[in-house]
Amino acid sequence: MSLYFETSFHSLNKYDEELCGDKVEVLKSESEVILVLSDGLGSGVKANMLASLTSKIVITMLKEGADIVDVVETVASTLPVCRERQAAYSTFTILRISNDGRAYLAEYGNPEIAILRNGKQLALEKKETVIAGKQIKECTVQLQADDICAMFSDGVVHAGIGKLLNLGWQYKNVIEYLERCYKKELSAYAMQKLLLMACDSL
Repeated sequence: MSLYFETSFHSLNKYDEELCGDKVEVLKSESEVILVLSDGLGSGVKANMLASLTSKIVITMLKEGADIVDVVETVASTLPVCRERQAAYSTFTILRISNDGRAYLAEYGNPEIAILRNGKQLALEKKETVIAGKQIKECTVQLQADDICAMFSDGVVHAGIGKLLNLGWQYKNVIEYLERCYKKELSAYAMQKLLLMACDSL
């Protein structure tokens, strides 16, 4: 059975910044859809450039048939590591879905993807591998009609930090919010707007 995948994404700029430090790339073909979310180090122009470069490298290489090892090694050798923080240049989440619903997921540094099935988070069995010194979480999952996959950067879990919420909007609270919002007929755009409105209000 062939499935149809609806996608939607948007970003909020950090307060007083002209550009967002996150970047999303989506590639749709007759056989699959690939989504890449990258979060650049820091904020503003520098973060935007790092995230843009990372997401473009990743999606271009995947389109050309490269495997995750080649992708991570290329990104690691292309982008710098912050000398002050010794932190990664940028993080990324990759979701690659075939028309039959078979999905491959790879995560590096971003909050874990949330896959909702019948309104509840789906438990995923992930394996961790180290590639070019980076710890990558991978898994495959068979998606079904009406599943919702929510990918987000740490800007979501840091929403409201030090103001309304001492520790920010914790991951478990984000999941609880998504589960409360879930409706079978909810569009990808509507879910995305609900999540961004909640972040903006925090």
